[in-house]
Amino acid sequence: MNLFAASIKDGAIKGVKTAVMLLKIVLPIYAVVVIIKYSPVMPFLQDLFSPAMRFFQLPGNAIVPIIAGFFTDEYGVIAAMSTFDYTTAEITTIAMISLVLHSVPVESAIAMKIGMSASKLAAYRILSAIAMGLLVGWIGGLLL
Repeated sequence: MNLFAASIKDGAIKGVKTAVMLLKIVLPIYAVVVIIKYSPVMPFLQDLFSPAMRFFQLPGNAIVPIIAGFFTDEYGVIAAMSTFDYTTAEITTIAMISLVLHSVPVESAIAMKIGMSASKLAAYRILSAIAMGLLVGWIGGLLL
């Protein structure tokens, strides 16, 4: 087999493995978010978090993808956001918060293993995500 054919085969196998790995993340999160969205839990979450989300120029239901991102990664955020109708500015704000705040429990555990303070790392990331969300939400509110 020549190098070109071997590269195509290797790339296809890696592509399928990556797709399966992403589906293992995205599909369960999507299913849970859809269940939450149409359950009595969603109005409760919206009422609870709407005041805080207003600071970021976001609706109350934006807490769902943010929480999903806190515990998972960016793909979890995308899966959670896909079940709601957000504006471009809201998507950008949620994405920026999530880029700073994703996978905090996992990364805090890794930080502890290498000798860093997990609580300091988590606090830094949470405060940075809040600052980022306020800034991006404010800019989006001005421009749109």
